[in-house]
Amino acid sequence: MRRPIVILLALGALAASAALAGAATSKPARQAVDRLQTGNISLTALAPKPSQVITGPALALHVLAKGYRLDSYYAGTPKLANIGHYHEIIDNKLVDMAPLQNPTHDTLSTVGLSVGRHVLTLVPARNDHTMLMAKAIMVPFFYKGPYRAQAAGYTGTGKPSIAITAPAAGSTIGGNAFTLTAKVDNFVLSQESYGKGLVAGQGHWHVFLDKVNMAHMLTMAAGDTQTVPIKGVKPGTHTFIAVLVNNQHMPLKPMVMTSVSLVVR
Repeated sequence: MRRPIVILLALGALAASAALAGAATSKPARQAVDRLQTGNISLTALAPKPSQVITGPALALHVLAKGYRLDSYYAGTPKLANIGHYHEIIDNKLVDMAPLQNPTHDTLSTVGLSVGRHVLTLVPARNDHTMLMAKAIMVPFFYKGPYRAQAAGYTGTGKPSIAITAPAAGSTIGGNAFTLTAKVDNFVLSQESYGKGLVAGQGHWHVFLDKVNMAHMLTMAAGDTQTVPIKGVKPGTHTFIAVLVNNQHMPLKPMVMTSVSLVVR
């Protein structure tokens, strides 16, 4: 399947980091993952249907998984044999991953999509975002319009910045998730542009656990606050890192980031 391979390569340096992280996994964990990779894992797209005609602001997804349990609250944490999520890709560009709430359903913005044929690719992924390319499914669809252009990016002279404002450093957090608040300046945040064309001064931010690589990416955010999953995070002190990225999920150059140390109970 040549197209999914292109997708994987397009993730660039972050994907390479994830591969390195996987290489360091212990032997028992590798064996468990191998069973997942070669087992009866599959995704089925109930929506959209192949060659379905889509109109309006969003593409509705209804996805069923077999052979593993969808739970994005474990995203960015070590691999487990029976838990993971899936990645959502349109025209070879990563858009998002399965949502936290109700991971079998999602909606993807049609902003920036040209009128005509497109291909949605859904790829089963482990908790560390390693994608099982042999299990990817591809669903062609036709976007009838109307075409809606992406929003403009920041055009001022200030440098983009991000600062975590809550929780305060040293705070204790627990449960399946917590709310992270950040102040972003001189940069336009746009969830509608996830995986779409590059627009100068526009993008979103990623949250990483302890290290800035894809294996440690917890979530993506396009607002001032974000629900950050920590279901698979070991108790103790951890560093949560927020990084500004462009519409295609790559860090700005030079990298713009901030971090906070929190205690996970």
